[in-house]
Amino acid sequence: MLAALDPTLFATDLADFLVRKGMPFRETHHISGQVVAKSEELGIPMDKLSLEQLKAIGNRFTEEIMDIFNYEKSVESRSAKGGTSRSSILEQIEVPRALLS
Repeated sequence: MLAALDPTLFATDLADFLVRKGMPFRETHHISGQVVAKSEELGIPMDKLSLEQLKAIGNRFTEEIMDIFNYEKSVESRSAKGGTSRSSILEQIEVPRALLS
């Protein structure tokens, strides 16, 4: 299943990273789109772009950006109600389970 995942799934993680760096979300959305476009233009997965290539798109990219290209961390970072983290999913499973009991 891991091999079937597409690195463009990290576009939201890129935007979240830039928000944490102080950039307004309306700008991060645009930058994230440019990263996806550069990846497609070069024919390489987004998570394989170099730090230098990312910095050419947005000056707030730092070495830390390379840490976001991890599917498990990405899923686990969404722990809000209804999110994708393991704890959120287990909580969501309990609702129909309780209704069926």
